[in-house]
Amino acid sequence: MEKSKFIKELQEYIIVTIGVILVAVGIQYFFAPNDIAAGGLSGLALIINYYVPNLSMGVIIFIGNLVLFAIAFVLIGRDFGLKTIYASFMLSVVIDFMDKVLNSTALTTNLLAAVIWGTLVTAIGLAIVFASNASTGGTDILAKILNKYTTFNIGISLLIVDLFVAIMGGFTFGLRKGIYSILVIVLNGLLIDKVIEKIEEKKIKTQKIK
Repeated sequence: MEKSKFIKELQEYIIVTIGVILVAVGIQYFFAPNDIAAGGLSGLALIINYYVPNLSMGVIIFIGNLVLFAIAFVLIGRDFGLKTIYASFMLSVVIDFMDKVLNSTALTTNLLAAVIWGTLVTAIGLAIVFASNASTGGTDILAKILNKYTTFNIGISLLIVDLFVAIMGGFTFGLRKGIYSILVIVLNGLLIDKVIEKIEEKKIKTQKIK
């Protein structure tokens, strides 16, 4: 029984890792190099990094998450808290690896294309993480709390929380990029809910087969 439980948890962490990598790809290859502060702690980290370039985005994300971990443990639960610590740590590591080792650059400098592809990759990654009862930390934790204690689904909760970051991004990088950031957040919130819905449907079908 213990062995099967361990294998199940290992599978869950592998799935979370895949989701985290997708989120990092969206940030490092579409959003960050185009100065699109697409909400979340990563978007806030991009803004802070602009004003304090000596602090890398990975470090800012890691420090910011420490403030919210205790809240996650108390209000949502141990399983969510542990997975969130893992996911946020991995996100910081993967982002720094892509930045410093792979020297990640924009796959496109067209802002609309960056919004579309970045949102698609990031939303799928976040949906995978959320469906595994985890988050990538930061404002995702606040969104999960809002989702748990209100009638808002996770995508709308994330949208509400991230709008503030997008507005700050508009002040920092200009109105045009701020508008694109808001577009990312709206599309991200809607797409996350759709992907989670599909994941849950697949889970139900799998359970019925078993």
